[in-house]
Amino acid sequence: VYGLRFDGSMPVNTEISAVGGVFPGSMGDDLTLADTSVAGLVGRQRLGNEIAVAVAGGFAPSSLDGSPAGVVELELQGRVLNEAPVTLSVLGGLDAYGQVDAESLMFGAHAGAIVSRRLPGSIRPYAGVKINPVYNPGDAVYPWLQYGGGVSWRPRLDESTRGLLAVEASGYHGFGADLVSPGDIVTWGVMVQAGASFGNEVEK
Repeated sequence: VYGLRFDGSMPVNTEISAVGGVFPGSMGDDLTLADTSVAGLVGRQRLGNEIAVAVAGGFAPSSLDGSPAGVVELELQGRVLNEAPVTLSVLGGLDAYGQVDAESLMFGAHAGAIVSRRLPGSIRPYAGVKINPVYNPGDAVYPWLQYGGGVSWRPRLDESTRGLLAVEASGYHGFGADLVSPGDIVTWGVMVQAGASFGNEVEK
């Protein structure tokens, strides 16, 4: 799952956003990750003052000319601390990856934490880490570690709507099934997210 796509804050009520990013390729001892561009949509729904659920779907645009590849994700997000003096949020979920021509389907789980701080002007810098073991049926479990951060801007568009613009950079370390080399690959990328959060209450 590329990008954190979560700045640690809760949506007003319902949030919809589009994401896109670029991640240069990387080559390990016996595993190669191709240059990848990604695009997708994210929907979030606030379930309570400190918890939200997110559903996301995405694909690699470069794969559409050959073997289309995509991912779907379900994630729970919660705040543990709220501006005391920083916001500490946690996330966890399930994901599935598919590639049409290869007739392959892989499954993953992910969990992580985000530290952020709301600044004047509705600016929120954030940083986080996420682990994402992926199971390839008939093969093995491949753990991934993601680390990164960015800054989001949530301007108030009216009494019940906030805009969303976020830019983040993420690094990735893909481990061999035994958590050591060979098979490790490292890459990084940049992602942009834009959307809006709707509801009758201003974000707390």
